[in-house]
Amino acid sequence: MRLRDWLILVCLLLLGTWIGTLGWRWISTEGRTADGTEDIASGEDGREDSGSDEDGTDGDRRKEENGETDDGGTVGVGENAVSGRVLLERDGLQTFMAVEDYLPGVVACQIDTALETEALKCQAVIARTYIGRLMDGREEIAEEELDLDYLGERTLAAADPVSRERLAASLELCEEAVRETDGIVMTYDRRCILPLFHKVSAGRTREGEGDYPYLKSVESRWDREAETYECVFSWTEKEFASLISQIPGGQPVDASQIPSQMQTVRKDAAGYIMQMKIGSSTYTGEEIQYALGLPSACFTFSGTEQEIRATVRGSGHGYGLSQAGADGMAREGWRWEDILHYYYAGISLEKK
Repeated sequence: MRLRDWLILVCLLLLGTWIGTLGWRWISTEGRTADGTEDIASGEDGREDSGSDEDGTDGDRRKEENGETDDGGTVGVGENAVSGRVLLERDGLQTFMAVEDYLPGVVACQIDTALETEALKCQAVIARTYIGRLMDGREEIAEEELDLDYLGERTLAAADPVSRERLAASLELCEEAVRETDGIVMTYDRRCILPLFHKVSAGRTREGEGDYPYLKSVESRWDREAETYECVFSWTEKEFASLISQIPGGQPVDASQIPSQMQTVRKDAAGYIMQMKIGSSTYTGEEIQYALGLPSACFTFSGTEQEIRATVRGSGHGYGLSQAGADGMAREGWRWEDILHYYYAGISLEKK
């Protein structure tokens, strides 16, 4: 081949490469909104073609949002990669947000941000672990699957100036907690745990079932200092009987059976009611708790001729981390890593 032919061939190859590069750049920018998030609403099923949980909340499920991502922000856990993208839909437009950017809005709905910083960091890891467990190696997850409340820009924009300032300050604290625990999740046997938590325990957390060996019952003495550690409720016998009679599957209860026909059948080691007989029916502690509007299932009843009274300890189900306990531990100098290891037995803190 002559020199001229060689020069022509080289020029053609270079021109082809340049055109291909322009084409790839055009393709890679298609489907993105002006703010940099990916617009995937144009797909047939509304998804990208990839070949494959109070006031000031927005969204209605366990979720988090606040930011954009191009690569998904993947966090690896053990042998499984926990994908880092949440699929959002706002006003018919679908976009992706990195889990790390989504988290602050979730954490702000899950914990009182007036608590100590180390307690907020614990909650950030809890929220991230929950999302990682649900994703279980997937690259993305739809927001509605998370079932998390979320504090986002819509809530801030709709709030009055005073509330907006308060919510924005809370969100900023949660953003810091997420940054300080960047990518960390709790695992047991190389899988994200079910990171249960509650506001205040009854002085001791509850033992989990066999499938959750990391949910061990531990003393949480710090909870006794919380303002909501113990509270008292009262009803007339007629009011009490009416509320209990509304529990599905039970027999009607008459006021004349209260309190003489009330008996605790079983409690757990932390003092929470497992079963109680009222009238001719036996109920779980949670059924009675919800029927009466109590903050927890750790309660005792006492009766007089005029009324029946419930003394209740704690707030929430009592499993896993106690937020009041974490706050008390933080005030004593505990770090967030140590607090999590205290409430979740045998876990590992992992980050890819």
